[in-house]
Amino acid sequence: MRTVQRRFTLVGAAVALLVAGCGTGPSQVGAAAIVGDSVIPLEQVQQRLDVIRKKEPDAQKLQEQHKFDEVSRIAMSNYLRHELLTRAADREGVTVTEDAVTQALADAGGPDAASEGTVYDATTIRERVKDQLLAVELARKHVDRMEVTFDYFYAKDDTDAKEKAKQVEQDPARMAEFVKAAPQSPQGQQLAGRGEKLHSAEAPKFAATPLFGVDPGTVVAFAPEQGNAQWIVAYVTDFKDDVRPRGEVSTEQLALRTLESIGVRLAQRLAGDPEIKVNPRFGVWDPSAIACAANDQTLSGYQAAVRSKS
Repeated sequence: MRTVQRRFTLVGAAVALLVAGCGTGPSQVGAAAIVGDSVIPLEQVQQRLDVIRKKEPDAQKLQEQHKFDEVSRIAMSNYLRHELLTRAADREGVTVTEDAVTQALADAGGPDAASEGTVYDATTIRERVKDQLLAVELARKHVDRMEVTFDYFYAKDDTDAKEKAKQVEQDPARMAEFVKAAPQSPQGQQLAGRGEKLHSAEAPKFAATPLFGVDPGTVVAFAPEQGNAQWIVAYVTDFKDDVRPRGEVSTEQLALRTLESIGVRLAQRLAGDPEIKVNPRFGVWDPSAIACAANDQTLSGYQAAVRSKS
């Protein structure tokens, strides 16, 4: 089973913290990130980065060019996803055996081959494989049962989408106005709607998007496909996880990569939506991507709970 993410180049990868402070909760001193009540030590992340520098020629080149930040964000993103997937699996009673991890690594050519060109080495790659398998199992448990109800419209670009999403956040009544004003495509394609229902089994690729990763009462803006200039703005009004798909729909043939993407998307919600704080040296948390972004201006989407009108 080739679930191991292999041979992405550190140069072209686009995956895609807290320093001393005060307040309640876990101490922010020496933290790379805080997830709920758990701390990811900065020293632990630095050790991982040191391993990358030593084993990957491309990483060394990036270091010399002062462009290693992207690699650091990838490593930090994987740490945070690991924490979310572990929490979600514990809450959902989902497990993966060490034998399954060993077999997946064997199918990928062994630990050395599987870790080549990644932010892991031959030892820590087991963690990555286990996370992938857990994501797949979480998706298999839920993909046949989820249904989201939402209002939506397509925006002309990311700037337009984020701006209108912020307006809906402030006043949910604006959603109806935007839906009514949305034009049709030249091909007559529907570019807006209200009260739409989408089942995860009938649209598995959408199940990996923010649409299925947020609670009702949330507005989201994102590109349905990576690299797509056309963005969608959606206001989620209901979410159910006990609905069977309509008609003859089978998800047993879904690709493992698709299942993994769905599982990663569900991880934060299934983990109980813990608050995530990231040390600024690794950027900011991007819930739309379930990863770290360089800063607020490079977030891959927008999502926020709408504010109720009193």
